[in-house]
Amino acid sequence: MMMDNRNGKRKFPLSKLWTPLLLVVLFLIFGLQYPTFLSVKNFNNLLVQMAILLIASMGMSMVVLMGSIDVSVGATITITAVASAMVSSALGGASIIVGMIVGALVGLINGLLATFLKIPTFLSTIAMMGILNGTAVLILKGSPYNVHSESFLAVARGSFLGGISNLITIPIIVVLITIIITKKTVLGRMIYAIGNNEYVCQYSGISVVKIQTFVFMIHGSLVGLAGALDASMLEAACPYCGDTYTLPIIAIVVMGGIPLSGGRGGPIGTVLGAMLVTVLISGLNFMGVTPEFRNVAMGALIIAGALMSNVGRPKIITVK
Repeated sequence: MMMDNRNGKRKFPLSKLWTPLLLVVLFLIFGLQYPTFLSVKNFNNLLVQMAILLIASMGMSMVVLMGSIDVSVGATITITAVASAMVSSALGGASIIVGMIVGALVGLINGLLATFLKIPTFLSTIAMMGILNGTAVLILKGSPYNVHSESFLAVARGSFLGGISNLITIPIIVVLITIIITKKTVLGRMIYAIGNNEYVCQYSGISVVKIQTFVFMIHGSLVGLAGALDASMLEAACPYCGDTYTLPIIAIVVMGGIPLSGGRGGPIGTVLGAMLVTVLISGLNFMGVTPEFRNVAMGALIIAGALMSNVGRPKIITVK
């Protein structure tokens, strides 16, 4: 919250209004053009469609809050979907845990590459994306792996809370946990501190390496959960199946108000970003546009979000 220096009153930053306003505009545009878009059935479909994106975006939010990035998020969804699907015949619904463990291991590696080897996360996660996608293709031999375990499929199809779909309940639980971590714990305060100034944190005695690595592991486990749920929902794991999630997840975090430099924003904004991206994708599907055009829209959202995050920030002038 900003302060107005002239009268001492709190001034609400206009940049925070862009995402909810754009969300309302999209609802009006698609709703007027396609009346069924505003139906109760479609609202339920939107919540289900948002599940994978929202879960993975919660982990990404914590990473970006630290001033880092994970470009391998889509490939992590792919490899965790493959891992959980391939053990589902033996472990059934417990295969979800396998996906989370594999995701946590990927997060650990990404964290170590960034902290111990000092490789910028943009470069290290691009490399990890290639490794994970290549590994998934080798494991699957280029073909989808169909899931037949009923208990594993029931995770996405079923309901463990009052008839509400697990694809609605699980993301809500993940969001609540992420809010608690970022807003109510010491770890959350350290995440924001590192995003604001990593070097000051180091000189203050904060174990930046441990915190960054641990946050990458949390992120990886959440992405692993998303990947396992994706395999359960689609009843299969496919090569490159997670790649379609990469741009939307980054767009969600940026449109949710977290700048790529970190230190500002939070998971509540990310929820709004997930709603915006899901409504946009669904509306474009109603229009029958091609996936290529959807990628154009996601790229435009990322640019728009980056511009919005700079609104109202003081400009630094360098004197040579």
